[in-house]
Amino acid sequence: MKSVNKTYIFLFFILNTIIGTVHAQEEVSKRSKNQISIRHDNDFVLFTDRYYSTGLFLTYRRALTKGIFANGKEQLNFEFRQQAFTPDNIDTEEIIKLDRPYAGFSGLTSGWSLARNASFLHVKGLVGLSGPTSGAGAFQRWFHRNVVFVSVPTWFTEIEDSFHANFEVDYAVEAILAPNPFGVRLAFQASGAYGTKDQYFQPQVSAYLGRRSNIDSSIAYDQIGATDREIYFNLHFEYRFIGQNALLEGSGPDDNSLYTIEPNSKVFRWGFGLYHRFNKNDYKFSYQFLAEEANELTTHQYLTISYGRSF
Repeated sequence: MKSVNKTYIFLFFILNTIIGTVHAQEEVSKRSKNQISIRHDNDFVLFTDRYYSTGLFLTYRRALTKGIFANGKEQLNFEFRQQAFTPDNIDTEEIIKLDRPYAGFSGLTSGWSLARNASFLHVKGLVGLSGPTSGAGAFQRWFHRNVVFVSVPTWFTEIEDSFHANFEVDYAVEAILAPNPFGVRLAFQASGAYGTKDQYFQPQVSAYLGRRSNIDSSIAYDQIGATDREIYFNLHFEYRFIGQNALLEGSGPDDNSLYTIEPNSKVFRWGFGLYHRFNKNDYKFSYQFLAEEANELTTHQYLTISYGRSF
């Protein structure tokens, strides 16, 4: 009898182990490996329509099953963006009344990222077009004329057509000051870009307050796969050292744009936002403030709203 009981116990143990393993594999298989997101930037809701006026970003992300490094989570991302920059006076066709040139940009970005528990590395390449060929000016005029029914920007003196290529790197490390659910994290980040469109170096400090996952699982770094709930507040400060801004100064000495201005060499930025992940849905809402990007300009602010769906 005792041997029979031992046999049953042994069989139960084996069966339970098999069921647990299968369940764990099913849970892993349910983890998302892909995400599509849409982001929109706009200053119109803050009752302005100038400088960085609007931006649209469509992004696809893919989590890699096998990456380059054994330790860490790797992802690929591909993004289309279109951005429009306008002067304060969008009705005039007199250069003397403009404080910056019109500039449109459309581009494609491809990137690779490595996320670990407390560090993050993102390398990106960007190619795109500035000027009328970008379509940003035509789209904004159509949108103002047919959707919002407000003044249609003239897009007079737009930066001329140019092809751009840029290389960008982002790196971040974090420290946990308090655990979830009332977590406090502090991040130190550095970003840099070099190319025909932008050249800059930007240190940044960010604070995260609330329920947030580690770097390799968090929407703070656009990580997909995890579905742990996140809801937190973010506050960040940036200081950008600028070597080139082609959407203000044109594309070098051979640029024949009718009107350009010289960008400031240093620009301060700050912002705050609310971020939430619920199952496979990512929601982001933030406010951004920019100091004067050139002597002719004033400060600027805009809102960013984003939604991502993993699958």
